[in-house]
Amino acid sequence: MEKIDKAVQESLIQKNVGIKIRELRKAGKMNAIDLASKAGISQGQLSKIETGKANVSIKNLALLCRVLGRPLNYLFQAEDKASAVRHRIIAVAGLENQGLHWFAQEVGSNTNGAVALNSLGTLQFGPAVDQIDLIFEGSVDLFIENLVQFFKIAPALKQLSLPYCFRDEQHRHAFLSSPYFRKNVTEVLLQKGIRLLNPNWNWIRGLEWVLVSRRPICTPEDVKGLKVRIYDCEHLRIFWDEMGAIPVVIPWSKVRKAIASGQVDVVPTKKALIYHNGFCSNAKYVTILGDIPEIMGVFITETKYSSFSPWIQHALEKACDSAGNIFSLNLYHIEKKNERLNMSRYKAAYLKVDLSPWQLAVSRIRKKMTDQGILQEQTLREIEKV
Repeated sequence: MEKIDKAVQESLIQKNVGIKIRELRKAGKMNAIDLASKAGISQGQLSKIETGKANVSIKNLALLCRVLGRPLNYLFQAEDKASAVRHRIIAVAGLENQGLHWFAQEVGSNTNGAVALNSLGTLQFGPAVDQIDLIFEGSVDLFIENLVQFFKIAPALKQLSLPYCFRDEQHRHAFLSSPYFRKNVTEVLLQKGIRLLNPNWNWIRGLEWVLVSRRPICTPEDVKGLKVRIYDCEHLRIFWDEMGAIPVVIPWSKVRKAIASGQVDVVPTKKALIYHNGFCSNAKYVTILGDIPEIMGVFITETKYSSFSPWIQHALEKACDSAGNIFSLNLYHIEKKNERLNMSRYKAAYLKVDLSPWQLAVSRIRKKMTDQGILQEQTLREIEKV
């Protein structure tokens, strides 16, 4: 029932967005051909968007809004509530739509309704790099995603993209709170107009690193010659090359089809993401490789953040903290439930293996990549120091 309700909700959002785009186009006395051409999309795609029949990406919506002269959040604003809120934040969550839902509730509560989050999570299907671009363009105010996605801006984050970077969560927290991280990540992002909102680093994505595969994988030797899914990231490609695998760049939204078609044999991911995406329908082996939970950042544009009074800024940080606690605790319970469902529905086999060979292999490759300058040596030294 929950899936049906979500599908209906997304369909209604798409329909309402389409109606608003059509209304704006007609109000501007613009025909469909002109709008499609100026936005860089096909007329057929525009027609599907206006009739609510297209799974439209935020990137394309932003292009349309730019031509139509309206902010992106206009498309998602309920008319009857437009005057009830003094400030609106347009927000995107990578894979954490539920977390964004909790965050929206906490923002409303902590600001006494003065600020509202307009969530675009239901309509985003593009890669994280496209969503990040929207932040810098000013189309999106707030973004929730894995910290390491910002490695191109803050190269120190590259070290965090490989597993077994920290001994435990306390070790990681010490690094995230260190002067080095503040100078080389927090301040670097701030110079680009992006503020990290996390006060306590409590937003997590999954509890364990796993490999979902079409055949059993127990040791690093077992991945040699297999096609491993990665996102578009050069140092991840090098890492899996060093592991003896064949890295294949696949957008997250197409991973399930890639497994089914044999385009990939292995998907490194977090255990919490497996069942929801149906990966084990075609790859029933799940190798549990441990490691601490992946941390996420809550990023807000400095332009939006600085437009708020100090009490609203404090309320946003408080909302971020409480929403992170709620989301992460909920994720923990869902992960336990989904493991049982995955085994009963797909006959998934969870493989608990000796972690030592994996940790040694990653450590060897990390050192080699650091020595070659692919990963920052200073970052590694600072991680080991704290």
